[in-house]
Amino acid sequence: MPWPAQSHLPMQRNLVTLLTLLLIAAGVWVAARNRPGGGSAGATPEDAINAMLDASRRGDARAYLGCFTEAMRPQLDATRQQMGDARFREYLMESQAPVMGVATMKKGDARPDLVRYEVEFVLRDKNQRQMVELKREGERWLIDSMGQSVYAKPPIPYGTKVFDDTPPATNQAAKAKLPPAP
Repeated sequence: MPWPAQSHLPMQRNLVTLLTLLLIAAGVWVAARNRPGGGSAGATPEDAINAMLDASRRGDARAYLGCFTEAMRPQLDATRQQMGDARFREYLMESQAPVMGVATMKKGDARPDLVRYEVEFVLRDKNQRQMVELKREGERWLIDSMGQSVYAKPPIPYGTKVFDDTPPATNQAAKAKLPPAP
């Protein structure tokens, strides 16, 4: 005859396992909710900028237009209608194809619900800077205006080899420039 406490052991193990799984699931949910950029698109101004860039790379016109305030959407939608849906999607993807990297720098808060960022696009032979204003609407940040792009030629173009990684023993140019041994 089993001990009375042992008859409840399988049920206690199942309860402990269930509670452990619930705690793990709650932890994963909290971590995903609180991770930077882990919320919905536009949870932060940077998220809104990144969502716009991601939608553009994918050619997702609907998601792209959803990154802008109602004040900007009519102008963008008119461009989409003028180009046609297919050409607009191509245009979005083509605009991001030469981009090697993107940097965002906060330039200040005009009001608690309005911020300015400078977005710098690193291209192979030039950099493009653009001021972007974002407005908080409800729980989301949306792009409210985009300034004129300013181009600058970097002192060292993207992808320029900085070091000669050829081993000195096989580097003929280095051998030719060495003074003769004493």
